Amino acid sequence: MDKRKVLFIIMTIAIILFATVCVMSFLYNKEGGAQDIKSKTGYNSRSIYVYNLTDSKVELDINSDEKLPIASLTKLMTCRKALIIIRGKGLTLADNGQVTEEAVKLVKRQSEYMVGYEIDESTDFNDLFYAMIMQSDGAAANSLAILMSGDIESFVSEMNEEAKALGLANTYYETPDGVYKKGEYSTAADVASLLRQSLQDAEYYRIFTTRAYISTKTERHPDGIKLSNDVISAFEKYKNKDFKVVGGKFGYTPEAGKSIAVLVEKNGKTYIIVILGCFHKGGDYGHMDDVVKAMNKINR
Repeated sequence: MDKRKVLFIIMTIAIILFATVCVMSFLYNKEGGAQDIKSKTGYNSRSIYVYNLTDSKVELDINSDEKLPIASLTKLMTCRKALIIIRGKGLTLADNGQVTEEAVKLVKRQSEYMVGYEIDESTDFNDLFYAMIMQSDGAAANSLAILMSGDIESFVSEMNEEAKALGLANTYYETPDGVYKKGEYSTAADVASLLRQSLQDAEYYRIFTTRAYISTKTERHPDGIKLSNDVISAFEKYKNKDFKVVGGKFGYTPEAGKSIAVLVEKNGKTYIIVILGCFHKGGDYGHMDDVVKAMNKINR
């Protein structure tokens, strides 16, 4: 066999082995870290923050100021900033807001989730907001950014300006959709503060807490697209919980792990819970289990 071919085969095998070792090391560190966290705190997640909205006090704080990637919880700021810009333009959520070609191409390259809106379909802004928050549609998030500010980079700059205005000192955004880029970070405490301030807005509250929604009926989707809030639906599996899930948003990337921001009611009081950095390997619900555990300790 030609020496060059032999050398090529050897190098290819070496590269594959090296990549395998790197991946296994990454997974081991994440899972090992998760086990270490649980042994120290009793929870699956790296950072947990529970805020009592009714009494204006912190109920639980575990590493809430640690800067971490937050995945699709980024869309909570995208929602807030897009609402502000829409109003500044004199528009309403019933006005036409189409999914853009640029956003769809970007999301497909990144293998993000889309609910099914097609390029230039006659959707309105309501459709984009609900798809983004209820089912984490990346094309909806990026389309809002482009429609509001002309391009994604300009919108992200405005997101960071808004973060400063809200006092989110430990937050920096790189994208409207939360797909991981080096340099982006936030904290559980900052996400909770963002949500606390944003939920005072009636339209934001409605978007965040709507359980089910049917999008605009179009030629391509004559019956509309049925959407449901992922968080509210997921918590229905917890039959014995003693609190009500009012609204919420999931997040996930390999770098961030699983995260969640949720609004709950218990014994006449309302709470915001933010959980970041869950790499629990015992199933898909480690971050949700942490929500239940935290709430079970409150007002027993």
